[in-house]
Amino acid sequence: MNLGFFKRRDTIQFSGRRHTQLGILSAVIGLAVVAGFIAVSIISGINKGQAGIIIGVVGLLLFALSITGFVFSYRAIKQRDIYYRFPMIGLISNGIMMIVLMILYIIGIVV
Repeated sequence: MNLGFFKRRDTIQFSGRRHTQLGILSAVIGLAVVAGFIAVSIISGINKGQAGIIIGVVGLLLFALSITGFVFSYRAIKQRDIYYRFPMIGLISNGIMMIVLMILYIIGIVV
């Protein structure tokens, strides 16, 4: 006796979509780059901009990691039948951090 309020179980279909490992990895890399950038900024601020070469090298490594995460998320988005949550988080966070770090380095070179 179906009154139209409940769906029958045989009408439920599950898709073959899945979370990709590259997408999850790119999201983790993106969040790590954001956290690293915040940490480097705090350390540099505490030292009034004179944190030394180590912080500069860490910043360059964060930039390289951000490029890697962006490439991983791009490859993940190109896959078929996936959930797009993690690749989009990785794409946005890594893309924004690439732009921010590039602007920061350009300003550092010019000034």
